[in-house]
Amino acid sequence: MGRLQNLMLLSAGFFSTLLLAQVTSAAAGMTVKVSTTPIFSKIPRAQTNKDFQVLLRIEAPPPVDLKGRVPIDLVAVLDVGGGGMSLEPVKKAMKFAIRQLSDEDSIAIFGPPMSREVIPKFMNIHGSRRIAEKKVDELEGRRFAHPARSSLDEALKMLEEQPASSSVGRAKFIVLVTDITRFSSDMPELSKYPVHAFGLGASHDAAALRLVAQRSQGTYSFLDDANADKVAAALALCLGGLKSVAAVGARVVLKAASGSGVRIDRISSGGYASSVSQVDGASGEIAIGALYAGEVKTFVVHLDVPAAPEISPGEGVCCDQQQLLVASLDGQLYTSGGGVDVIDDDAAAGGGGPIQDVLVVERPPAAVLPKVPSAIVVNHIFQFRVLEMVDAFINDEILLRRTPATTGRTKDVDVDDDRGMKLLARWERFVLEHQFWVGLDLGSLDGEITAVANSLRKQQHVVGGVLPSSSMAAYIFSWMSSYKMQRPTAMGSPAKVVGLFVTLEVHLTLQVAITAENGGGGGDGECEYSCVEQLPPAPPLLVASGRDDDSYRFNAAYEGR
Repeated sequence: MGRLQNLMLLSAGFFSTLLLAQVTSAAAGMTVKVSTTPIFSKIPRAQTNKDFQVLLRIEAPPPVDLKGRVPIDLVAVLDVGGGGMSLEPVKKAMKFAIRQLSDEDSIAIFGPPMSREVIPKFMNIHGSRRIAEKKVDELEGRRFAHPARSSLDEALKMLEEQPASSSVGRAKFIVLVTDITRFSSDMPELSKYPVHAFGLGASHDAAALRLVAQRSQGTYSFLDDANADKVAAALALCLGGLKSVAAVGARVVLKAASGSGVRIDRISSGGYASSVSQVDGASGEIAIGALYAGEVKTFVVHLDVPAAPEISPGEGVCCDQQQLLVASLDGQLYTSGGGVDVIDDDAAAGGGGPIQDVLVVERPPAAVLPKVPSAIVVNHIFQFRVLEMVDAFINDEILLRRTPATTGRTKDVDVDDDRGMKLLARWERFVLEHQFWVGLDLGSLDGEITAVANSLRKQQHVVGGVLPSSSMAAYIFSWMSSYKMQRPTAMGSPAKVVGLFVTLEVHLTLQVAITAENGGGGGDGECEYSCVEQLPPAPPLLVASGRDDDSYRFNAAYEGR
């Protein structure tokens, strides 16, 4: 696994597996699920555990269960031209995005600074799709390759001027597509709206776009010179999620069970903001924001569990069981009735109970041996530690080694200063340190780290005084963005993604984009929104069982795929 190539993304096996998951969950009639899994199912009463790890899992329902999705307000900032990239692929990608939006959505488009206005205010897609496409055709490229971010500033200003009522039951996103070689040093306030940044070409400012995405809880993707014309496919990896929003303002509220004495020590949440009460550690939360249909978010909560010489049985538990933690989901959830319901600790969508899970463990009076940890928890703890290790590498070997470009100096990288080899050395030491973890499975991580290291070894000469070059850092930045946000990003090409985070909706949207780019419909900018229906129809997933009842079976056409 030296390189990441497709990762089963376009294989029939992956597609049929996703379809099977859709049907299975539809039969179960699921809504958003919250679940907790402890590292150990039993803790002896006399034992104190200062770092008791708990896997927290948030699973959004697939589109088939939602019967719809949250409408979105999409702001596109298209600042391309000054870096030498062609504007035509960007225009085609934007028109592709317009056709993918539904009638309930709205769009605003900002071009480069000093260019003609495109769509400076939100335009409702219903009845205006063709107008929006013509506005995109009028887009002009940037005239100067100056370090500016005024287009992003204008987009943020427009969003701030929107009335508060316009945000109720809607999701707002910014998509930034640029080939800017250097941003201005100061960054705007980015915490309110996710910015999904796309860098084009080898010379774009990868470090700045990474920072924009990171501060806004968005994602960072890039296309190298060889794939700079595949903007629509790269955008599809993001757009597939944006047009399938199941919940907005989602946040997980964590509370230590009453009377347990448990404290929340910290939360491993990747790129999502999390906090723990500084007073007593009895509560914490994770801000997710928008939750896409079919996606899963996983976090690790670290608890300080005291000894429990006496146990007071709580509601729903008995004997030697003890409640440790309550995890609840707050936010606005789309329901099958076509509306958006508020969900909180007291009531869930549809008038049921709260969407939550209570962590219960056994507290036997005597020690229990052997103690075998949960493999799924072990592997998620390991994954978050990998991100911490790579973050430290980025800080030590990339960000702190950057020499200001204004010095005009040119440096050669020493043979012994190979960052790819340094990353591999760190990885090997890291794996050795964890080699005795019971249940540990490296999975695809070994091949992915190797691919990241290879990307850092492509160039040994740094021009312009930046160490290493942006094109070298882009791959590792994008890979980290994908894992931290648990969403797919394009890592130089739309075909290079972490397949673990690709939902069915993203897969389908990518298929349509690739078909359009290959001239199979929608690529010439002349077809209507219905052009996506020109794809060959797939055989039905379920067919009649042949029995004398209303039962069904899976279509044999999908077997073995």
